[in-house]
Amino acid sequence: MAVGKRETGAAEVAKGELAMAAGKGEKGSTVVEKGEKCPTVAEKGKGVAEEAGKEVADGDIRSDGKAFEVSKEAAARLSKVLAKMIADGCSDGGIKLEKIGSETLEKVVDYCNKHANPVPSAASSSSSSFLSAPSKELEDWDRKLVDCLSQDALFNLTEASDSLIMDGLLDLTCRKIADLMKGKTIDEMHKMFNIKNDFTKEQEQEIRREHAWAFGDA
Repeated sequence: MAVGKRETGAAEVAKGELAMAAGKGEKGSTVVEKGEKCPTVAEKGKGVAEEAGKEVADGDIRSDGKAFEVSKEAAARLSKVLAKMIADGCSDGGIKLEKIGSETLEKVVDYCNKHANPVPSAASSSSSSFLSAPSKELEDWDRKLVDCLSQDALFNLTEASDSLIMDGLLDLTCRKIADLMKGKTIDEMHKMFNIKNDFTKEQEQEIRREHAWAFGDA
């Protein structure tokens, strides 16, 4: 009798293992009933993507786990680095730029999308109003883009545009920084750029004598 009980117990265990194998094969998983259609790998993958957030479309740029839709044409035209990545096929499935923070990357993408349609050249039209309207609109938009940034955000955007070789955006941020520097003393600019003055008192006095115009001492 004892042997029979052991055999019955073993059979029950085996039955349970077979039931799990018929399901998802994991302990605690729901067993798929007879006739029920199992989800395909693609369906499972889609479900995971939908739970995690929106699927990253081809041409998106990602950072810090966030994805931004960007015009590939504009990105390639405005950034030499992105142009090479797109030409090399690195944009398939999304471009990862983890060294650029998501908040900064969002501004880069905004700039690309706003400049997606290049301003017509003089050769394409003889109408001055047709040429000046979009140019003025872009100038106003560009100015507002950098005017609303904090100093740290402006510096981050400058570094990002430099690393991506985006000459237009780099010029825009540098002009804004130049405006912030106007009327400031050397000491104020040291503080602004977090530059440590490691000159001795004697060296600083010598520099002030040689470049008095820069310190307002002339």
